Amino acid sequence: MKIKENASLKKYNTFNIDVKAKYLVELESKEECLDVLDKYKDEKILILGGGSNILFVNDWNGIVLRPVFKGINIIEETENTVLLEVAAGEEWDSFVRWCVEHDYAGVENMVLIPGSVGGAVSQNIAAYGQNITDTLTSITAIELSTKKEITLKPEECGYEYRRSNFKNIWKNKYLITSATFELKKNNKEFELSYHERAGRYGSLKEELDAFAKEPYSIQDVMEAIIRQRNKRLPKVEDLGTCGSFFENPVVTVEKYNELAKKMEDLQSYPVENLSYNVNTKDQLEGHEYVKIPAGRLLDELGWKGKWDGNVGVFEKHALCVVTNKKASGKEVVDFIEKMKDDVKKNYGVELVTEVNIIK
Repeated sequence: MKIKENASLKKYNTFNIDVKAKYLVELESKEECLDVLDKYKDEKILILGGGSNILFVNDWNGIVLRPVFKGINIIEETENTVLLEVAAGEEWDSFVRWCVEHDYAGVENMVLIPGSVGGAVSQNIAAYGQNITDTLTSITAIELSTKKEITLKPEECGYEYRRSNFKNIWKNKYLITSATFELKKNNKEFELSYHERAGRYGSLKEELDAFAKEPYSIQDVMEAIIRQRNKRLPKVEDLGTCGSFFENPVVTVEKYNELAKKMEDLQSYPVENLSYNVNTKDQLEGHEYVKIPAGRLLDELGWKGKWDGNVGVFEKHALCVVTNKKASGKEVVDFIEKMKDDVKKNYGVELVTEVNIIK
């Protein structure tokens, strides 16, 4: 167990904000977590994973717990499925690549999402129509107030679009130690049904056809997504960023129709089924609310590529707030408030931050 006092958190968050923690503890086991809770029982607690979805504004006057324990274990295996328990400190992207290497299907669309497995479960990640909850079967965690280990089912965790209880009502109350996933083996029978889903690939189709032929393998799908993400998203080695800063807003159908008159081909997504695009009035009927792409609103207002001092918007993606790695947390907050105000003023839409802002 490593305990640092007055520790810089700059290298532990992908915005590279240089704030300090009173104590920073890297936990290598569940037992170490219990020891720390006893030793620092009066300190305010912050749980930090890969730091890829957090914006620090001020120093943290308390203890930061950073689980780094590793391990991928096969719990159960059948002819068609495999049950894996993955330690919270495993890097999510490495886990995805490990699964694809072993022909385990179900998480390949979420390649290149930064952060830890514990963070991915907490943040309820999703990409290209695939959600972490599609394969997640259970979560083990330590309840910090009682120091007891508990097992949670996904249905207990309040999972909604980009949200979970871990992000709000349970924030810093549970330290996730591992997550269990049920993945499918990429046998021929599964491969056929896998690729028959309507709209499964969407914008990936052209990318896939550039180097592969149907039926596509999960290796092909992962490679196509890697190519697309590298074209559209900033690299954390070059810029400070947490990727997409805002959630796609929920609006009424009436508001969508109003905005669609101003923005040609404005996409919308049914709230209960975010995997498919809805673009016609007939398809919208029966949906009181829809989601619309926040990036399109910002793009229309000229935010793509715009900078103010040390903070800007990535030139290829209007949702990605970036820094030159010299910005303070306050500078980032001031910048994103201007973005929110601009969208509210021009379109009457409230943008909600997806990134956790720690003040």
